[in-house]
Amino acid sequence: MVRLTAEQKRIKELEKEVIRLQDLAHRDELTKLYNRHGFKKESAKFVDEAKGYLKNPSRRKNFLIKNFSLAIFDIDDFKKINDTYGHQAGDLILKVLSKTIMGRVREVDMAARWGGEEIILGLVGADEDQAFNIAEDIRKKAEETTVVWKRKNIKFTISGGVASLNTVREFDALFKEADDALYKAKKSGKNRIIKSSGLQKPDYCNAPAAAIAAAGKSGGRHKKEGSHSGLVRSLGK
Repeated sequence: MVRLTAEQKRIKELEKEVIRLQDLAHRDELTKLYNRHGFKKESAKFVDEAKGYLKNPSRRKNFLIKNFSLAIFDIDDFKKINDTYGHQAGDLILKVLSKTIMGRVREVDMAARWGGEEIILGLVGADEDQAFNIAEDIRKKAEETTVVWKRKNIKFTISGGVASLNTVREFDALFKEADDALYKAKKSGKNRIIKSSGLQKPDYCNAPAAAIAAAGKSGGRHKKEGSHSGLVRSLGK
C-alpha cells in the first residue's frame, strides 16, 4: 500500500476543493440548479452527440444519444406572488418547483435557473412528445402543490414550452423554438405546456439562411407583442 506524504495529501485536498468551487460556480445559489453557464457547459456534449446522430443516418449505430429536447418553464404571475406574500415566499416557490422538476427527471437530465422565475430543463435522448409528457407531469404536480408560508397557503401554476433537436439542428434555434412555445402558452391563458411543433411557423423559417440574414439587416426581424422578458434571445446571451 502506497502511503501519501503530507504534501501529497494537501495537494489532493486542494484538488477536491477546486472541483467543489468549480461546481459552485456553475450553480444557482438559491435553487442549487445549474446557472446559465453551467447548463451550457453540461448540455453541449449531449447536443453534439444528438446532432451527430441526426445528421449521419449511415453512422447512427455509433451514437448513444439519439435526441435532445428542451422544456422552458415560467411561474405564472410571479410578480403578483412576490407583491402579495413577499420575495421570500417567491424564493420558496422557486425552491419547491426546482425540487419538483428534479424529482421527475433522470440523473442524466439537467435543469437550470435561467433568470428570475424561469427554469430550463434539458432532456437527454427525449423527443418532443416525451419532453411534452414530462413537462406536463411537472405542470400538474406544480398545480397540485400548496406552499405554506407564514401560515398562509400559496398556490401557483407554471407555463412551459418544449422543442426537440429533430426539428432544428442548432442549440440556439432549439432554445428559440422552446421559448416561442412558452410565449404561446403564456398568451393562451397560462398553466399549460405547448409543443413547438404545434406553432404556426412564419414564412421566413423555411427560407434560406442568406435570405433570413438579409431580412434581419433590413429591419425585417420578426417581433412579438407582450412583456414577457427575453422571449426572443440566443442561448449564448
